[in-house]
Amino acid sequence: MKIRFAAAAVIAALVLSVIVFLMPPSESYNDPDTFWHIEVGKSMLEAGKVPHTAIHTFYGDDKLPYVPHEVGFQAVIALLYDAFGWAGTYLLTAACMILLVLGLYRMMLVSRKELGLPSRGREPILMLLLLPVMWGIYDIYFTTRPQMISAFLIVWFFVFLREFQIKPAARYMVLLPLISLLIANFHSGVWPVIIVFMGMALLESLVTRKLLNRRIGWRWLVVAVTVIGAGFLNAAGPKSIFFILTVTHGNFNLLINEWKAIQFNSMGNLAATCMLLAFVALLPFSIHKRFFRFIFMMGIFFLGVSNYKYHFFMWLFVLYFAAAVIESVPGLRRFRLSLSVKPLIIGLVLGLGVNVIYNFQHTPQPNSYKYPVKEMDYILEHFQGPARPKVMTLYGSSGYVMFRGGDVLADGRQDPFITDATKTVFGWTAFEQSMYGFPVYVTDLVDANHPDYVIVTRKNASSRFYTTWLSKYGSPIYSGDYGSVFQVNGKKPT
Repeated sequence: MKIRFAAAAVIAALVLSVIVFLMPPSESYNDPDTFWHIEVGKSMLEAGKVPHTAIHTFYGDDKLPYVPHEVGFQAVIALLYDAFGWAGTYLLTAACMILLVLGLYRMMLVSRKELGLPSRGREPILMLLLLPVMWGIYDIYFTTRPQMISAFLIVWFFVFLREFQIKPAARYMVLLPLISLLIANFHSGVWPVIIVFMGMALLESLVTRKLLNRRIGWRWLVVAVTVIGAGFLNAAGPKSIFFILTVTHGNFNLLINEWKAIQFNSMGNLAATCMLLAFVALLPFSIHKRFFRFIFMMGIFFLGVSNYKYHFFMWLFVLYFAAAVIESVPGLRRFRLSLSVKPLIIGLVLGLGVNVIYNFQHTPQPNSYKYPVKEMDYILEHFQGPARPKVMTLYGSSGYVMFRGGDVLADGRQDPFITDATKTVFGWTAFEQSMYGFPVYVTDLVDANHPDYVIVTRKNASSRFYTTWLSKYGSPIYSGDYGSVFQVNGKKPT
């Protein structure tokens, strides 16, 4: 029998390692926010202080207010990039993936435990449930952004919160505030989510009368106070943890695709649609008449259908419900094969380890068709001046321009660029100009903001607008994979 279990463990580890190895590292490098995160992190480390104003903008440094709500992530990613280049950033991806997957597995065990369901013998099935979710999260959401860190922190906060509900041990009174502190400093924009989770747990304890128990109630009070208090211990204070109120002011966030409602009838959102259908199918078999599971399901369902950004929570917590459904499947009721968590850990480490080695040998570079790579090469080679060149281009590629050495009209930091101080042409803020300006109002934006160069993509260069640009600025000084570079300050390149 021991041989059988050992063979199963080896096979499980090997299969998992192969699956993980096949997850492409190149997906980590395809997010426009990564570039400005690295640049802000480098600037912060060089200055030795947390930035409270935007850098590298048309308006000059120290002019526009910036809420430093992701300083922990920016410092880490800047250090990794400085030490190892692009390959180094994947080290963070691999580490976050391991911690997230282990958290998801632990969450499934907790889900079963709070229902009184044994997990021994069910481990292989739980691991199989984990595989498609792990792949989906990695493929869809694990670009190099703060959500990589906040994802595993939120999952582990939830795990410890549920374990505290089962047994209010003293260690959770330390772990829960600690995670709150980490989230507030690495990705404080999602910090309110853990407060909502904790509020649901408190409500559950009130309904079950645990909160009224003298031996337990004071522990809940300590946890609630310390978790909330820890969230305020960050570089920007309340502005940071309530950053969502800043970006949703005036519905500016709705101009960005990831904040828009998901079109579930689109083939481009097939993975999101499949996840939604799977989530809904699980619900009748996973609530088990438990108050917390019901209200938690309502919350996750609301987030899951809201937009692309919040849909991520459905991927993170679908396994909490799926873990309880095994008992409702006739063919699986009698299945028993005990496995420890070791095959899962070994498989993850082996697969991601090989990915890391491969990634250092064949590191993907920024896509020159998606970002103005060659165009910025040309500008930086020919630009003369003590300052950085002012380069105006699309919102989605401005972060790359800023990372390479240009000043920008607006980029993914968003909050500095929705202020009244940035309003110029048409009464638009810099963010609105960047979103609305291409290609129709390019000449108006140039007249109002006086950039040195304008980079327009091929899809922006329709014959009508292209003719106007030619008549006003002359022929492009350079054309690359991404688009064309117009020099608009009257100087000729050397």
